[in-house]
Amino acid sequence: MRPEQDAVLEKLFRSNFRLLVVHAYRFLGNWDDANFAAQEAFHVACEKIDQLAGSKNQIGWLKNTVRNVCHHMIRERNRQALLFSSLDDLTNAEMPVASNDPDEQSMDILEELVSKDEIGLLKKIILDGIPYSQAAAELGCNVWACRKRVQRSIDKIRQKYRE
Repeated sequence: MRPEQDAVLEKLFRSNFRLLVVHAYRFLGNWDDANFAAQEAFHVACEKIDQLAGSKNQIGWLKNTVRNVCHHMIRERNRQALLFSSLDDLTNAEMPVASNDPDEQSMDILEELVSKDEIGLLKKIILDGIPYSQAAAELGCNVWACRKRVQRSIDKIRQKYRE
């Protein structure tokens, strides 16, 4: 990035970051997620600095980027919930019955794929819908590390499920 581009981006960040967080909150309804979305929008802006610098409405460009990041986050959250519930349905319908409790069957299958701690975290985030900030506080880590743990657990399930 050239110095003049860096200056434009820094000026936009300093003067509009809070505005973009509030804009993202409108879509996500969670301040931690909104903060993350605004940061991701500026990450995209760094990658596409020429488009941003050449835009006549730079704030509008950033708001559109925040909106797209939010929609992507919502899609990803819904996809993760569907993946988790689909695995639950698959194990109930297609696995031999080891017990009469379908939840216990699902847990047995999941425990073969990931650890009990990972299952607990996935249940809290995806099924119970607790915020990442609350889960991170319970784990004693930051929000980003908590998001990464969830992502890695889902990737592990997906990989082993494909095999």
